[in-house]
Amino acid sequence: MINPKKALIIEGGGSRGVFSFGVIDSFIKASYNPFDLHFGVSNGAVVQLWYLLAVTDYNLDKMLFSASKKYVSYKNIFFNKSIMNFTELYKDANKIFPIDFIRLTKKLKDKNFYVVVSDAETGTSEFIELDQDNYVDQLLATGSLPVLMREPILLDGLRKYDGGITDPLPVQKAYEYGAKDIVIIRTYEETFIRKTKMENHIAAFFTKQYPNIAHALKINAATYNASLDFIKNPPADCRITQICPPSRLTAKRATTDIKIMKADYEIGLASGAKYLSKKI
Repeated sequence: MINPKKALIIEGGGSRGVFSFGVIDSFIKASYNPFDLHFGVSNGAVVQLWYLLAVTDYNLDKMLFSASKKYVSYKNIFFNKSIMNFTELYKDANKIFPIDFIRLTKKLKDKNFYVVVSDAETGTSEFIELDQDNYVDQLLATGSLPVLMREPILLDGLRKYDGGITDPLPVQKAYEYGAKDIVIIRTYEETFIRKTKMENHIAAFFTKQYPNIAHALKINAATYNASLDFIKNPPADCRITQICPPSRLTAKRATTDIKIMKADYEIGLASGAKYLSKKI
């Protein structure tokens, strides 16, 4: 085997990402980062970014900041506006929690960090590496879910959507990129199996001008579950480890309840510590 790589994948999940932040904070505090490849999907890309920056101060606060009702309003659906105003959120957050790209560049030495997005026209996933001049739009793109976010996000003039639509658990891509030891932080319990939900068909309706992405939304459950099959039955030369909450998190995608988010963050800390106890 030539230069086998170790990959870390962080699943999306909106406010459920407090669990993932708990896991990576336990990693940072233990100075644990043996990974060569880093993949972040939707909110998982933000978590992955702060893991690479290796700054534990205020990581929970970053998620609590995003839970403000200033950025989340289900009433907006009646006014043809975004339910979650990610654009304003990211701009405001960047002022309070600015990204130190010099530090990030140093931390990425001999590593690769891929943000997963879905292309509107092709309905396929793309794996992009952040660049300093465009990283806000790149992070917005990976979390741009139809209906939740109505404002179009363009990269190089092309519309992009949430990476979780086309590759929510990019384990196969990590393997294709040479990873033989893959760790995936999920925001659902290990026994979770995705079922097709009405919201997927509603989102497909709102993206009908992009038939391929609309189709990807309709088959999202099958895509997700195919990745679960790969996780459970990896190739003989590949090991996959899941870090999952022990049971369904109380937080939902758009939860703004601070008490709930703090509790699920603590579950993440404990899950990360449990994983590390077997590694260090």
